[in-house]
Amino acid sequence: MTLMNIRPAISAPLPWLLVLAGKVYGKRKPAPGKRRPLLKLPRSLSFTREGKWFLGVLLLIGISAINTANNLLYLIVTTLLSLIIVSGLISESTLRKVSASRTFPREIYRGSPAIVRVAVSNRKRFLPSFSFKVEAQSAEGLKADPVYILKVAPGDEVVRTSMYTFGVRGKFTLPGVRVSTRFPFGLFVKGKDERDPLEVIVFPSLKVTKKTTVILRSGPSGDLFTSVKGDGTDIYGLRDINEGDDARLIHWKSAAKASKLLVKEFEEEKVKKVFVVFKNFSTGDSEAFEEAVDEASAVSNAFIERGYSVGLKTLSVEIPPGRGRTQLTRILEALAFITPADKLGSPRVRVENA
Repeated sequence: MTLMNIRPAISAPLPWLLVLAGKVYGKRKPAPGKRRPLLKLPRSLSFTREGKWFLGVLLLIGISAINTANNLLYLIVTTLLSLIIVSGLISESTLRKVSASRTFPREIYRGSPAIVRVAVSNRKRFLPSFSFKVEAQSAEGLKADPVYILKVAPGDEVVRTSMYTFGVRGKFTLPGVRVSTRFPFGLFVKGKDERDPLEVIVFPSLKVTKKTTVILRSGPSGDLFTSVKGDGTDIYGLRDINEGDDARLIHWKSAAKASKLLVKEFEEEKVKKVFVVFKNFSTGDSEAFEEAVDEASAVSNAFIERGYSVGLKTLSVEIPPGRGRTQLTRILEALAFITPADKLGSPRVRVENA
């Protein structure tokens, strides 16, 4: 066969195969400032490494079949093409009517992995879904581990856990999830986007650093509490017994010396009160400001864990002292949304007596 006869034979039959190969192997640079398409396809499709090899072999065999007119080669090309069709049908069956929802913990901290509950359901009546992956759509400041599902029976739901790590604090809007599969032959990755927008509040980090340790050691000092009569466990004093007093409160040793019955009075629980003072001055270094926010959070958490009544003072916000996890949540919420003040300076944290 001469060169004049080969060129038409190659280019005339199966032109779509050459176009497809060009799209797969060709390098396309995205145009700067290109707008998003008005119509978004319900499925995305991309070739895997194995799929590219498969298409390359198919292209070579197709060209050979055209030039040699060998029926066996035509049969092989037909078989390979049928595999692509079968792969598309089965992968579509896997993704169809599959949805995912996420449940986040009540407290999420910047830089610390959060355990997220991912529930995947298959709403098909008869067909199961096999071998697919559920992952969060990409978002700045978010790192999420994908979840692999081997099988979901028709009408069933499976639950998996994933680790989400947030690199920013404050209100974070999560996009939906992406469900994708390479099933059944691993030639293509077919995927779809599931709308599951959520908003979560990310607290500052509670990690104790060297600076945090220095702040904890440097304060507070002086008398942090006053002993008053109450319902504590330490003895405040003795008094004469009155009608209705519990006999278990009689201090028998003193009663024997004084020749009269005396009962014990107790001190109120000693509550140590401090203020975490955060000077949220404006600075050109955003990372230094975020470190100071984390220090204020870690110091507040450390004092509340020690039983202190902790308050917060910033240049714009003041929270009175309080105890327990509820108070810590109030402080962390305030620090999650805090921004640099109009005053220039170096942000810093210190502790003072309330």
